[in-house]
Amino acid sequence: MTIDSKLLNGNFYFPIDGHFVSQKQVRINEILQDYDSTLQLQWIPPSERSTEDLAFRIIAHPPGRAPYAVCFGPDADERLLAKVFEADQRNSPQKLSYIENYEKALELTRAKEAEEQREQDHEMAASLLRNQKSYYRVRNANGELIDLERPRHYQSRTTYIW
Repeated sequence: MTIDSKLLNGNFYFPIDGHFVSQKQVRINEILQDYDSTLQLQWIPPSERSTEDLAFRIIAHPPGRAPYAVCFGPDADERLLAKVFEADQRNSPQKLSYIENYEKALELTRAKEAEEQREQDHEMAASLLRNQKSYYRVRNANGELIDLERPRHYQSRTTYIW
């Protein structure tokens, strides 16, 4: 990568030249790191690729060997993960089809999203327990503002959704 790149989450390079890195790209890289710690998702800046080149690549960094490209893709999504799974089983006696690899990638992505949601819920619960206020306002998954009252501080034991 170039000087215009920065390191995030250990091995994920992202541009600092105004391009946006989505949460999905970070999640895909985390799934790759969980799958094989030598794999790395890289974004190829438009200035470093031709018009035919794809925007993302997966690079393997085996210890004691030179890094090499595993696969390329237009987006950092489940399709790129499916390509990695497919490339990893080329010498395996039990080969899965691309569709099966894609379904496995979707399942891993959903599991990672659910794990992140659980972490957020645990952080929210810990914050509520530490809070000494008589009320607490939070937004639920639908974006609604919920006002939580503590029963000891108010006569009413109601929860309001704004």
